[in-house]
Amino acid sequence: MVDLVPKGKIESNSLTDSLLIGVVKAIEERALMGVIGDGTAMSGAIKLAGGGIAQSMTGGKTGKIIGSAFVIDGIEDLVNAFVVPMLYGGQSKNSGESVW
Repeated sequence: MVDLVPKGKIESNSLTDSLLIGVVKAIEERALMGVIGDGTAMSGAIKLAGGGIAQSMTGGKTGKIIGSAFVIDGIEDLVNAFVVPMLYGGQSKNSGESVW
């Protein structure tokens, strides 16, 4: 059966993998900031889906590193969109954008 929903999976087997995930996350976050935003629910959802797609399309260790970076950044955006406003009130402090 074909799985129509890609599943992003965070996987790091070494310190090197973790460092590479951090590098990819930093690069993709800055590259996509002007396109899909940062710290919003929409950008989080897009990055989560993108992580699953990137991981399944690229495959192998490279796919796992890229997919993990996108998934971690997507989760961070969702936390900034929903949890941070609950703790501090109002919209996310780091982006200056509304939740949507």
